[in-house]
Amino acid sequence: MKKMTFVKVLVVLVLCLVGFGFYRGWFVLSSPGRGTESNKVDVNLSMDGDKVKEDVVTAKEKATELTGKVTEEAKDLGDQARDKVKSE
Repeated sequence: MKKMTFVKVLVVLVLCLVGFGFYRGWFVLSSPGRGTESNKVDVNLSMDGDKVKEDVVTAKEKATELTGKVTEEAKDLGDQARDKVKSE
């Protein structure tokens, strides 16, 4: 029963990743002009690896920036608490 739950969560995560990928422009579906003499339809799926790498770098920079701010704020709060304890 737990394996099925894990599989369901994994499927949902993959679908979210694919949806996010289409939203961010990582994946593109395209089809060339339809031939009039046949009923065949060609659909192409392409992935922009450079766009993915660019977004990963941007996310890393943003995460580093946010964690740096949190670290500084935590250090300031720690200093304030230490000063308060010393004054008492």
